[in-house]
Amino acid sequence: MANEYCDHTEINIFDVVLGVLITFFLVVSYIPQILKLIKTKNSYGISPYAQMLSFTAQTLTLFNIFLLQQDIFDCCVLGKYTIPYCMGTLIGLIQVFIQWCCIATIVYLFIRYFPCRANQEYTAIDIQGEVLIAEWKVIVRVIYFLIAMLTVIVLLTLISIFMSWDKNSIIYLAGIYGLGSTLFSLIQFLPQIRKTFVNKSVGALSIPSMLIQCPGSFILVIFLAIQSGTNWTTWITYFVSGTLQGFLLILCIYYTFKKNQNHQFLSPIDEYSENETNNPNSNV
Repeated sequence: MANEYCDHTEINIFDVVLGVLITFFLVVSYIPQILKLIKTKNSYGISPYAQMLSFTAQTLTLFNIFLLQQDIFDCCVLGKYTIPYCMGTLIGLIQVFIQWCCIATIVYLFIRYFPCRANQEYTAIDIQGEVLIAEWKVIVRVIYFLIAMLTVIVLLTLISIFMSWDKNSIIYLAGIYGLGSTLFSLIQFLPQIRKTFVNKSVGALSIPSMLIQCPGSFILVIFLAIQSGTNWTTWITYFVSGTLQGFLLILCIYYTFKKNQNHQFLSPIDEYSENETNNPNSNV
């Protein structure tokens, strides 16, 4: 099968330029969120379930497009294609991988700067402490789930490659990854929407990031749809997630506007304390 793909030698320079630009803005879109977490050193307000679903969905998408473009990838590794051609044909895979790295970084920072780790003085007698400890236990379960999920996906993918599965079987496995990614994407923003709605606060979420990512998701849908070797199971994830993120963005803008109207200028820690006092049961 690799030989058939290796026969293709034409490349559209416009696709390469567009792909590079999309990749650049993709990275830029995650910078505000990453910087906010590093600057405030407080990830309260971000749902652990939302992070779990987001990372799982992106991982499934990454392996979906890798399997669908495996023959092209093999030809590039074997030196059958020039570097510019490989960059052009695999730009979709590169974009998804870079986005996976950005999401993985946010997940790490979320765990690293979760308030429970920086506030060990909380005890079971303290209501805020109980909430933090309960949510930290959820985060620990999420970590175990992500490790197990990543292990299973990597093993399945390696088995399909080294056991030389036929093309239809590989496409079927990629389809399962794609549909699984769509399912997780369909619900990944629901825990975050609920937490933001219950807390009535943006928390550690970055509105500038969402302002870039939301329209960027729909641009990425179009670009992935025209990539060689991909199908609807690859881009549907971004369409669903972009729509739900748009709703979350509207919610965050509303609470920010409402907060500014009431002149409630609180520090991240003060905001956290007030939210927990008013909503002691908002775990996730």
